[in-house]
Amino acid sequence: MAEKKKFRQPEVDSNTVAELSQKLLEANARLQQAERERKLMLENISHDLRAPLTAIRSAIDYLNQKNEAGELNSSGDEMTQMLHLIDNRTRTLEVLIRDLYYLTCIENGSDELKLQRVPLSQFLEEYFFAAQIDDKYSARNIICEIPDDYDAEVNVDVGKMSRVLDNLFTNARKYSEDGADIVLGVLDEGQLATFYVKDTGRGIPEEALDHIFERTYRVSGARTPDGESSSGLGLSIVKGIVTQHGGRIWCESKLGEGSCFYVELPKA
Repeated sequence: MAEKKKFRQPEVDSNTVAELSQKLLEANARLQQAERERKLMLENISHDLRAPLTAIRSAIDYLNQKNEAGELNSSGDEMTQMLHLIDNRTRTLEVLIRDLYYLTCIENGSDELKLQRVPLSQFLEEYFFAAQIDDKYSARNIICEIPDDYDAEVNVDVGKMSRVLDNLFTNARKYSEDGADIVLGVLDEGQLATFYVKDTGRGIPEEALDHIFERTYRVSGARTPDGESSSGLGLSIVKGIVTQHGGRIWCESKLGEGSCFYVELPKA
């Protein structure tokens, strides 16, 4: 019977370990520098694109006014269709550049938080009442699930956290039908304050839930509804803002039943 070979741990010189560790640190530093430069480049590009886009927008608005007044010497229907197409494509580009610039500012840390200590229920209820009278949600049932005795306070940048709610409510509206529910509520879990936005819309496939907050990911078949302009960066921006606040966000969803997005924040 053959004798079993004994495992021998290879001997590694301490100088070799130190040299490899140093090379690993240097490689990591280069990667971090490259990532910083990439983010700065994206910020500069999205910033610089806004000026020429503003000029294009002004020209489109001017032509639209002239066309509506019948002052353009061309076929009315053809010109109207052409202007409508250019207008829609430009609006999509405007949203993309705006969101890309905002996202890169968040990631670079150049857009600092202006924190205020606020009662979470008051902040959410004010947003809820504003959504109730917003024509965008007139075909949805806006529901508030915040107990009267909920007293958690959080430190938030009110403007940025309002943008989180804007994006979550907009998505709930986009991907649901007339008559669907959009619910704003809270959970109380020890040192954490959690609010949620729930809808009874189309839902998200289970395999997509781990990826929906990634910038480059789009759920297959989830195209922006007609008449809507979207950059596809909304949930990435939401995650960036929540992370800035030291919180986390996740989603639970079932196809055909709807989705629920949870935002968890440290209590003040």
